[in-house]
Amino acid sequence: MNVSLVAERYASALFDLALEKKAMEEICQDSLLISKTCDESRDLRMLLDSPIVNTGKKQVILREIFEKNVHPVTMTYLDIMVRKNREMLIPLIALKMVGLYNEYNNILIVHFKSPVKPDAVTTQQVTDLMKNYTKADISLKTEIDESLIGGFILSWNDKQYDASIRREIEEMRNAISKVNLYKKKLQ
Repeated sequence: MNVSLVAERYASALFDLALEKKAMEEICQDSLLISKTCDESRDLRMLLDSPIVNTGKKQVILREIFEKNVHPVTMTYLDIMVRKNREMLIPLIALKMVGLYNEYNNILIVHFKSPVKPDAVTTQQVTDLMKNYTKADISLKTEIDESLIGGFILSWNDKQYDASIRREIEEMRNAISKVNLYKKKLQ
């Protein structure tokens, strides 16, 4: 069973349901909440993955955690996922749902890595540059990676632009290693 494909199908069904119920924003926010909660709680992930805990108990626990904070459609969907023994897919489905929402609204998530925290001007320049390049609304996620030494790395979808000093050093090291320093003396 291809887990990613199954999660994609369930997320697509939830997306269609959110469109039908005109609750897209709320259900997307719910998906972000579910994803974040699952990422932060190892116990919740273990509960969802556990074949020992029965479905009734899992439904009660999920209701206790999420019922007051999510749309009724989302809560019903969580109940269905547990009833169909697909609860281990809930975190992945939530991520896929957010991806579908972003695609539907032409929002592109761009990751910007640099060795220091970028200032507001740099952040705005990168956002504007990517907006012009992709013709999409940009959601810029910044990350500090001191191993880059200098420069930056931009990544979005399956693309990456690496303008870091670390990459330049690696390229020089590779080029130097290909140079043959040994010359055979002719006699």
